[in-house]
Amino acid sequence: MKINRIEIKNFKKFADYALDLHPQFTLLVGDNGTGKTSILDALAIAAGVWLVRSPDTTLNNSRRNILRSEIRLEAIVTDTITQFVERRPTQINTIGTINNQPVQWLRQIKPNGSRTSNFEAEKALKIISTLFQQVEAGEKIWLPIIAYYGAGRVWIASNQRDPKATTVSSPTRRWDAFYGCFEERIRIADLHTWFQKEAIASVKRQGKMRSGYKVVKFAILRCIPNANDLWFDSDRGEIVIAIDGQPQPFSNLSAGQKMMVGLIADIAIKIVTQNAAFLTEEIDTDNQALPQLLQQTSGLVLIDEIDVHLHPKWQRQVVNDLKTTFPAIQFVCSTHSPFIIQSIEQGELRILDLGLEDTRFLEYANQSIEDIAEDIQSVEVPQQSLKAHELAKATEEYIDLLQNPETVESEELLEAEIDYRLAAAPFSNNPGLSAFLKLEAMAKKQERRNHETR
Repeated sequence: MKINRIEIKNFKKFADYALDLHPQFTLLVGDNGTGKTSILDALAIAAGVWLVRSPDTTLNNSRRNILRSEIRLEAIVTDTITQFVERRPTQINTIGTINNQPVQWLRQIKPNGSRTSNFEAEKALKIISTLFQQVEAGEKIWLPIIAYYGAGRVWIASNQRDPKATTVSSPTRRWDAFYGCFEERIRIADLHTWFQKEAIASVKRQGKMRSGYKVVKFAILRCIPNANDLWFDSDRGEIVIAIDGQPQPFSNLSAGQKMMVGLIADIAIKIVTQNAAFLTEEIDTDNQALPQLLQQTSGLVLIDEIDVHLHPKWQRQVVNDLKTTFPAIQFVCSTHSPFIIQSIEQGELRILDLGLEDTRFLEYANQSIEDIAEDIQSVEVPQQSLKAHELAKATEEYIDLLQNPETVESEELLEAEIDYRLAAAPFSNNPGLSAFLKLEAMAKKQERRNHETR
C-alpha cells in the first residue's frame, strides 16, 4: 500500500489543499498552526478505508472516519459578534496503490450529510475485501500495517505508575495488527503483555524463543543507540533492555528511550502479527541481515513530532533507522527540529508554507543547522539568541542616531535609548557596551551643544 497524493477540501483549517508524498519518507515542516497534524489526520482517514468493512468485529471501534469537529469552520464577523459556519462537503481524496493496483478513493461528509460516506471508495473497498476473503480462505498473502502515533504517544502522568504486563487471556490473531491503529498512542501494557506471551511460549520450547520474538528484538536493538540485549522480566512484569551492558527496566528508562523502544516495538509487533505466516522457524539475526518480514511488510506509519523527547544525536539518526529497518513502509512525519531536516534526503521535505515546486529547489540535506533554521524554518539570525539579536538591533539603531546628531530629534534619540536599555537589561553583567554607549552619547551631546551655539 502506498499513498501518492492526498487532496483535502473543507477539512479543519484547509479549504482546499493537495500534497504529493514521497514513496518512502515524507517530512512535514512548518510553523505552529500551518496544518502538519491536520494533514496526518487526513492521511489517517485515507488509510481508514482498510477498516470500513472490517474483517473482525473486534475492530469496529478501531475505525477512523471524518469527525464532525473536523468539518472546516468559516468565521462570519459582524460589529457585535463572530459566528462560525460549517463548510461542506468535507473531502479526503486519495490517489495511490493497494495490493499493487492503482486506485483512487474518496471519503467525505456530503453537503447535507453528517456521517462519512464511502460511496466513491468502492474500488478500494473491493480490493481490500478480496484480500480479507483470501486470508479467511487460508491463502498466504502479505498485508500492510497501519499506525498513527501522536505527539503524546507515550505520555504518562508523573503521578502514575508505568503500565505492566496483564494476564494473558487469549491467543494473538492476525487482525490484532489493526486494533487501535489510529489511537495515536502506544499501549505500553500491551507491549509488555506481548513479550510476556513470548516468554511463556519459550518455556514450552525448552527456553528457545520463537522467530517472531527474534524479529522484534532485532528491530529494537537496531534502532536504540548502544542497546545490546533485551528480555522480559517476569518478576517485574516488564521489558528489560541492556544499554552499554547495563540492564534497565523499561520503567527506569528516560522519556526518549521509552518513546523509541515503544515506537519500534509497536511497529515490529504489528508486522510480526500481520504477516506471521511468512516467519520461518530459523531466523539468524546475529549476522545483522534484515529479516524477510521487515524487508517486505508494507504499510503506512504516521508520526507527529518525530523528534519528541529525543536528544539531537538521536534526532540525527532516527529517520535513517526507520527507513533501513522498515524499508517497505511509507512514513509521513512532522517535526520542528533542524536536526531531523538535516538528516533526510532531497525530495523528502514538504514545507507547508511553500508549494512543492518551491521546496524542490531548496537545499537542506547535509546543510548546517544554522542554514536550515534560517532558510527552511524562517528563524532570523539563528547564530544568536533572540535576546542577543534584539540587543544587537537596538544597539545598531541607537549608534546610527548618535552618529547623526544634527538630523535627529531629541525625542527620537530618547526613544532609541530606551529601546536599547530594555534590550540590554538581560546583559547587565557585561558593562563594557553600556560604558561605551554612555561615553558615545556624552560626546554626541557635547557636539550637539557646540553645534547649537554657533
